[in-house]
Amino acid sequence: MEDFYPSEVFETLSSKNLSILEEQLSHEALIISKLRQYSRQCRDSELKNLCSNLAEKHKSHYDTLLNYVISRSGSD
Repeated sequence: MEDFYPSEVFETLSSKNLSILEEQLSHEALIISKLRQYSRQCRDSELKNLCSNLAEKHKSHYDTLLNYVISRSGSD
């Protein structure tokens, strides 16, 4: 599985919050990976576009979560 986030940004969050955020980031990364793979495999252009668009939507979710973690990493 591809590692999309640097582990050092998690150091200042509580362990419970860290665990929740790491898990959610992992889920989003997995969804992105699967949808990109599905998009590459689709022959139907409508399904291909749907998978690509969903992958981008989840990438946006991932980026939002990661930006939150990064913004919190220096504030505690």
